Amino acid sequence: MNKIGKAETVEALKAAIAAQRGTVVAEYRGLKVLEITALRKKLRAIDAEIRVVKNTLILRAAEGTPFEGLSKYFTGPTAVAFAHGDPVAMAKVMKEFATASPKVTLRAGFVEGRVLSAKDVEALASVPSREVLLSRLVGGLASPITRLVQAFSGPPRKLVYVLESIRKQKPAEAVAG
Repeated sequence: MNKIGKAETVEALKAAIAAQRGTVVAEYRGLKVLEITALRKKLRAIDAEIRVVKNTLILRAAEGTPFEGLSKYFTGPTAVAFAHGDPVAMAKVMKEFATASPKVTLRAGFVEGRVLSAKDVEALASVPSREVLLSRLVGGLASPITRLVQAFSGPPRKLVYVLESIRKQKPAEAVAG
């Protein structure tokens, strides 16, 4: 690669670093084109991408940014996944892929300016999706209101049952009397 090509790659990596909402750094060894294509397709579906990078170029692109904290993980064959959407969804896809393929090893992650270890990335991947968390929150907020409505409707309901049983008894008493 000539100097111009390297400079363009560094600029593209700088743009990807600036636009990312989360990153996973992985080591890959012996991945076939079909395997990396399948991973790219899964990531694209959740608004993420993966790039196989030269370590020297990603190090140059990360200089002077918080992303520079990942420098020690840029050794050997390196692939970097960038999330433009939900970083948790990207971490899940990367973890699933690494679990299914012994050729991929998660090294580290980067979310909200913080460097994550491989274990932290796996923990992030186990977090429920945003939709699940929101539905749990709504359910939690609605639960006390539902219980309050049930508590207030209990006495009138019991009164109706008592009146109904009295009504049923009255015609029987009138016929007997």
